[in-house]
Amino acid sequence: MSQKGISFRLNTHITTIAIIIIAAIVYLNYHFSKKILEGKIEEGAINQSNLVISSISRITVATEEIAKNVSNQALYFHKQNDLDFLMNQVLVSNEILESIYIELIDNEQNSLLKFSSNKSVLNTFEADTLNTGQFISEMKSGNGTIKNGAWSDPFYYRFDTTNLLVSYKMPIYYPETKEIGGIVSCAISLQQMNQMLSEIKIGENGYSFIILQSGYVITHPRNDWILKKNLFETPSLIFNDDLQKIKSDILNGRRGASHGMSEHLNKQKAWYYFAPLLNSKWTIVIVIPENELFREIGVVFQIILMVSGIGILILFLVNMFVFKRLLEPLVRITDAIQRFTSFSGQEKKSKNEIIRLAESLEDWQARYGVLIDERTKTASEKFKFQKDLKSAREIQQNIIPSGYPAFPEHPEIDLYATLKPAELVGGDLYDYFFIDNEHILFAIGDVSGKGIPASLFMAIASTLIRSNSKAMSSKEIIEGINNELGDRNPNQYFLTLFIGILDISTGIMDYCNAAHDYPYILHPDGTVQTLSKSHGIPLGIYKNKIYKSNTVELQYGDLILFYTDGVINSRNSAGTHYGIEKLKSNIQRLTDLSAKEVVNNILHDIMTYEDESHQSDDISLMALKFLNETKNQA
Repeated sequence: MSQKGISFRLNTHITTIAIIIIAAIVYLNYHFSKKILEGKIEEGAINQSNLVISSISRITVATEEIAKNVSNQALYFHKQNDLDFLMNQVLVSNEILESIYIELIDNEQNSLLKFSSNKSVLNTFEADTLNTGQFISEMKSGNGTIKNGAWSDPFYYRFDTTNLLVSYKMPIYYPETKEIGGIVSCAISLQQMNQMLSEIKIGENGYSFIILQSGYVITHPRNDWILKKNLFETPSLIFNDDLQKIKSDILNGRRGASHGMSEHLNKQKAWYYFAPLLNSKWTIVIVIPENELFREIGVVFQIILMVSGIGILILFLVNMFVFKRLLEPLVRITDAIQRFTSFSGQEKKSKNEIIRLAESLEDWQARYGVLIDERTKTASEKFKFQKDLKSAREIQQNIIPSGYPAFPEHPEIDLYATLKPAELVGGDLYDYFFIDNEHILFAIGDVSGKGIPASLFMAIASTLIRSNSKAMSSKEIIEGINNELGDRNPNQYFLTLFIGILDISTGIMDYCNAAHDYPYILHPDGTVQTLSKSHGIPLGIYKNKIYKSNTVELQYGDLILFYTDGVINSRNSAGTHYGIEKLKSNIQRLTDLSAKEVVNNILHDIMTYEDESHQSDDISLMALKFLNETKNQA
């Protein structure tokens, strides 16, 4: 009994120590595996949130671009009594919009002129949470500077609570004073966003939704929670952590992740991730049940527990057997040692388990290698994009003519032009070429917007100028370009364009100006003449528009200067524009200079004026000096 008691006690102590060691190993394995898995989950959630943010941004950014384009055109179309036509065209061309309305400030009557176009019979304007007065007040800071547009809070139609809307407002500026002359408001349906989010699969039961900075839900799988549930209230819908910290993170546009309990999933434990949506005060929240995230590691943990239990039981039985044998006579101790060494086969089996664990780790390593490869591929694609962008710049520079003198065989024409885009590629264009031996065509234009889309639109317009040049009439060329651009312009881009056709034998120039900046003629005596005739609206937004034209006779030594609005919109460090008056004053002191010297002098003056300020718009300059003694002048 004494020997049996000692064997039992020794076995109990050793087994207890073994249980503690195995338990520690199992716990550490589970803990660190879970940490590694959580890191992978967070990386996946970031990618998932980027996908969701990208999908939503396609709607919000498109809405902001539409509002910006309409705000640039509203005052002009209002003067032409075509504002309703513009709004209807924009609404029909853009399915994402529910309505669009414009309010113009009537300073004489001290009132607002309201224009609206809705897909519904109900009036969105009456229900919008951000009225004109509030918007204009928020657009102006304490020092009087103007900010960008803003999104309103979500709202319902006054008599229809089934469709939740949100609007983006953009100020309309008077081009001369840059003062606010009204607002453009484009409303979109949050139901469309909610439907888009519901179609993005997040695991088996995961979901995503959008909240305001105040914490209220504006999209959710539960429609009855929209604008009624607040994540910052106690108890929260999902957050278990410090609500004040989470609220601070959301208000400051930071990302975050942690564990919580989803009320939507019957209070299941869940893992959440939140991130801000670009260009808005909204936040996307992704929720995934923990039982989905840790299902695989839970199964592995159960298997480990089961194997460990069996191992401890075997260890206990083996120890009992060994200890009993050790307390027997010496011969039996020898036999017991021999039997103990026979467990080498069992050890070999446990090594096989290690090999299988090693194989599992190798599998994880292979998956990690795939992730690294994907990141490397992303970096490679980014490099390729930058390379393609540089190629696009080279292509654009090859589209426009260059070289000086422009026409060595025509000394009577001194012409020089330059283009300086704000980005790698831009939307400005110029061109010049002889239609026949006596007629030279020159054009300069400015596409709305910047970057790749504007450069593509510029390339199309440049091609159309040449293809329509046989008309030998500036207004007919303008009309032809306008009709063809109107057939291929779903994004409502527009082009301001000046085209002149100069007869070098007579000095008479036929010209048509489609809402472009007025050119200046510098006479040899230092006087400056402005070609202040505008013959129609920008091209690409209104097909079959009739344009007019005028003529002007150039004398020997006259220099005509063309430019885009990037010249007069250049700003110094104080934010003050270069302006028309400064440009005109600069031109007056450039008599007796060649066309190239005039362009370079003005460009140098602009760069000096901007100093260290960032160039905000594309800059194009073209100068033509007429050096022919015509019969009329003789």
